Amino acid sequence: MHEWLEERSRALREFFQVAEDTQWLSPEAVIPEITDKIAEHLQHHNIEWHIIPTDQAVPFDARYIARMYPMCGRDFARAVGHKNSCQQALNIGHHRHQGLIVGVETTPKPHYLPQNRQYYGSPYGLDSTLDPFVDYFGRAGFTNSTRFAHDYKSLRDLLALINEDWRNRSMMPQGFRLTICPPAIFNLIGNVFHREWSATESQELGAYRDEQGNAKCYAIGCNALNDFSYVRHIETNSDWTYLGFRIVLVPDFV
Repeated sequence: MHEWLEERSRALREFFQVAEDTQWLSPEAVIPEITDKIAEHLQHHNIEWHIIPTDQAVPFDARYIARMYPMCGRDFARAVGHKNSCQQALNIGHHRHQGLIVGVETTPKPHYLPQNRQYYGSPYGLDSTLDPFVDYFGRAGFTNSTRFAHDYKSLRDLLALINEDWRNRSMMPQGFRLTICPPAIFNLIGNVFHREWSATESQELGAYRDEQGNAKCYAIGCNALNDFSYVRHIETNSDWTYLGFRIVLVPDFV
């Protein structure tokens, strides 16, 4: 087993208090094949590999919600009309990633600054050069060089640009693609591995891809220090002025 797999397994076991022989991965899980060149490239972009436990190992149930979303909104489990509740939607979306290995971007998210001039890479958000993806923003038509004040089309264009570039340069592990961090993955990795993300109040965009390939979008963030409970469904044509975003690598079949 890779050393990082052992480390992640140990941390998950301690956090969720499960048996030593718990099986975290499903048979469909793709273990990324990473050369030294790819590893250096991913490290530069703050990509860290993580296990998303199977539903059998860590069910997305009432106990999970109580622990992982302790400050969720009062309407978190309330369905509206024909739409699923936020809890139901996250459960369905998260099921697609359970039992898999994903690469999660760990770049610090900043506080808010006037005129959306905050940059990823440090809590105060003053230095644009600390964002590992900044070189792509101009090429994707981002006028302010930050991760804020964008829309669905501009983010889709950015992801397409990065995916194409990384594949052309053989910097993408085989069988993976780059996308926006899903809400429950942000919550899981934040709670278990990166509590520092909760030190800043800025929100991020979270998304799932449905069976038709359409995005279901959410505003995600923290309601307090060491909390990752904030999540609200939003439409693709909503105002995303105050939403940043975080990158993940997921298997192509998800």
